[in-house]
Amino acid sequence: MALRIEHVTQRFGKSEALTDISLHIRDGDCYGLIGHNGAGKTTAMRVALGLLRPTKGRVIVDGFDAAQHPAEARARMGALVETPGFHAHLDGHANLELLARLAGASRKEAREDAARVFGLVGLSDAQKPVRAYSMGMRQRLGVAQALLGRPRYLLLDEPTNGFDPDGVAEMRDLFTRLREQEGTTLLISSHHLQELSEVCNRVALIRKGRMVIEEELATLLGTTGNRYLLRAGPAAGAALADIGVSVVASRDDSLVVDLGDRAPQEILRNLIQRGVEVHSFAPPPISLEEIYLETVSSAGSAHVAPDSPAEQPRAVDKRLAPGGGWWRMARYEWRRWTSRAALPLMFAVPCIHAAAAVWVRSRQLAQDQAKIARGELASATDVTAFEGVAHALLAGLPYLPFLILGLASQSIAGESSTGTLRNVLLRPLTRLQVLAGKTFALVVAALLAYAAVLGTAIAASAIAFDFRSLVEILPNGNTWMLVPSEEMWPEFCAAIASPVLPLLAYVAIGLLAGSFGRRGTTGLVVALALGLILDLGRGPLREMGIEGWSPAALTPTILGALGETSRIDTYRTIATGANDAVWEFADVATVAPLSVVAVTLLLTALLFRRRYVP
Repeated sequence: MALRIEHVTQRFGKSEALTDISLHIRDGDCYGLIGHNGAGKTTAMRVALGLLRPTKGRVIVDGFDAAQHPAEARARMGALVETPGFHAHLDGHANLELLARLAGASRKEAREDAARVFGLVGLSDAQKPVRAYSMGMRQRLGVAQALLGRPRYLLLDEPTNGFDPDGVAEMRDLFTRLREQEGTTLLISSHHLQELSEVCNRVALIRKGRMVIEEELATLLGTTGNRYLLRAGPAAGAALADIGVSVVASRDDSLVVDLGDRAPQEILRNLIQRGVEVHSFAPPPISLEEIYLETVSSAGSAHVAPDSPAEQPRAVDKRLAPGGGWWRMARYEWRRWTSRAALPLMFAVPCIHAAAAVWVRSRQLAQDQAKIARGELASATDVTAFEGVAHALLAGLPYLPFLILGLASQSIAGESSTGTLRNVLLRPLTRLQVLAGKTFALVVAALLAYAAVLGTAIAASAIAFDFRSLVEILPNGNTWMLVPSEEMWPEFCAAIASPVLPLLAYVAIGLLAGSFGRRGTTGLVVALALGLILDLGRGPLREMGIEGWSPAALTPTILGALGETSRIDTYRTIATGANDAVWEFADVATVAPLSVVAVTLLLTALLFRRRYVP
């Protein structure tokens, strides 16, 4: 078993971040990845983890092509890439439980695994929201989320960033213990070369996106060429120049000399003959820093591991990725939404407006009845709960599309800006499963929000008016039948069902808006702007005769500048006694929003599939 990056090239525009890179991380390795800033280390890790689609090449994990089997590849890998992102209002343990459940663990398993890795990284006493964590504590939590599920391969990008010396030593001991006791294979990138030399058995050097070295560390550290460390008296420098030996470097009171093809015995004899007081003359111990600096300063390449045949899935490579990825993603969304009170409070606004509209209509009816009693009004149409529901929905529903647009836009863009989307995509899920789960969760949230508004409207109207036949109130107190209640129920059911498909269209539009930006504010602004454009754009669409294809024409509008055209407004007219009201968009009421949903979700899937996740 092995993790292989095979002939990967990664381009960003016209520049190449990686050029034909191949890494071979064998089972049981602790593999160190060395390179200066911008050399391509993090890019290589992102490609390996599926966060970035390579321009060329492929990644093989235990014989599974990561592009063809992304969930299987990530089921075997845990990772920390750059700055870890978490839900700041939750504590570290809750964040880890969310991720463990997303990876397929049961509630009990997630709790136990979160407690295990929490203790491994030294955070057992950190019982506070992540927003109160220091940089070092966040980094420890990042290592902890990488350890969830006991992955076969652990990919860590600068894992000790922000650690004090004691923390560095703890992490070094942890990595050694994971490799030796649990058989974990590690790929670690770091600028701290001394740390890599103490834990790694193999190293690779990337320079300007190209592979320079891939070799056993013991082999590299034992390769000194024909260099010797000379500790001698002050006359040594002149004597070496006389016999044609170059001084490569100075170490304290010693000189590193390059003997070329000459024997050390010959050099030592010449020095003694020239009266140089020689204290020691032996091959110098070489460090990883020296190998790095020497290789960077040279133009050539060396110690590049030869290619070996690609592995294919074998019978022993059991499927590790759990099923039901989209459902796990949907549950993750619901858990993170319900972990804070802001969302329920926002969706309470339409309900409050709906209830207020019923109260206002009941006051108007009472005033009309008083005017009839005083003879100021000849007659008035009674108000029933059928009409009350219409008034309530026309008051509450206009806010709902914008709330849905905002929530849907943050499902991708919001998580991207906080770094939590990266944690999600590191779990054993395909991107299509992630998008499907988010879409399903948003659809359920939209339907529940509408159900809450509708329930408020029905309850308030039933209390204020009752679902009775519609009558005209005459001056003598008698009534004149206008519409029997049994004739209103079919209209009522058709009206309350009409907002469902347009609201689903807003879900899809919000997701599309969020897929354009990498910041939550960008996604939110784009989503709300699209909502306003859809509403204001009804004018040009009306002139073209296709206004009904806009979701804003099928639901109550918040602006009202272009008039109310929804099925609910037509129903309100019918509920007041009119028998000639006809909804003009009935012929496209189903096909129009479904077409918007299909097109926008397809575009979102295409964008999300190729999305670069920072």
